[in-house]
Parts: sequence; C-alpha cells; structure tokens
Amino acid sequence: MAASPVVLILGSGPRVGAAIASKFAKNGYRVAVTSRKGTGSKTAEGYLSLKADFAKPESIPSIFDAVKAEFNAAPTTVVYNAAALTPPPKDDTLFSIPAESLSSDLNVNTVSPYVAAQQAIAGWETLPAETKKTFIFTGNILNVVTPPLPLFTTLGVGKAGAAFWIGVADATHSAKGYR
Repeated sequence: MAASPVVLILGSGPRVGAAIASKFAKNGYRVAVTSRKGTGSKTAEGYLSLKADFAKPESIPSIFDAVKAEFNAAPTTVVYNAAALTPPPKDDTLFSIPAESLSSDLNVNTVSPYVAAQQAIAGWETLPAETKKTFIFTGNILNVVTPPLPLFTTLGVGKAGAAFWIGVADATHSAKGYR
C-alpha cells in the first residue's frame, strides 16, 4: 500500500492557508504548513508546523529537507501562499517606497516561490512517474492588471514576475506531468 501523498503549504495563516491545509487533510494528504510562527512540531490538527522567512530564499531548501525527513517522501503538492506588500510611506507616492523594501518583497513574491519550485521539481524526480505532482501559486489579478494605485506596487511587481516564470515552467514541464 502506497503512503498518503504529502502537501507542503508555504505561507499558512489563519485564513487561506488554514483552509487549504484542512481541505488537503480531508482528502487524505499528510500536511506540512509553514509560517513565521512555525513550531517545528505537530499542530493540534496533526500537521507538521515549520518556521519560515520567505524574505530569505536561501532558507527554502531546509524546509523541503524537513518535510522529507518527517514524511520520508518529497511533497507531491506544493502550495505557495506567502505574499508581501510595502505601502508607500509618503502619501501614495510610488517612489517613496525604499528600494530595500521592494527587494525584500520581491524575495517573498517572486524569488522564494521560484526556489520552492526548484525544490519541488528536485523532489518530484524522486517520486514514481505515475504520482501526480502539482505546484500551486496563490495570487490575485495584479499579474494581468496594473491599477494606478502605488499601494500595490511591490505586490504587483512580484506577482507579475512570478507569473512569468510560472508560465515558462508550465510550458516546459507539463510533458513530465508536472502542473
């Protein structure tokens, strides 16, 4: 009998992340959740809880290592649900957003999910070919619409950048059954 599939939810807060975790658990998945408040132990629901700082993309591989160590398998499904937004500190003035904030938010919104996708694919290559493998990136409309609102600048730039590499990944990896 094959082991239950594993889902890794990167960015699991009390709303969307919690709902995603609950749905996957009800469908028989072993669940790992990550957040800034991760504990390194099991939650009351039985999920593996890991601490994560998505502003530091170099921390992503250790999360995948911890999941593999706990479940003796790579996650079959990875959900990237983290996001960051820095509002302009000066009266909705776009260029008042510090470059450091833009860079940090790009790490959360674009670079860390890219590293997570790299790690997911490396793990999927260790799984049986018939295993369904899926990377889910939660988002919003900012990758296709540019509202004239400086408030959404760092989030929109990040989501648009991620949408580009996700489109390329889908086109180049779908033949392997990766979605």
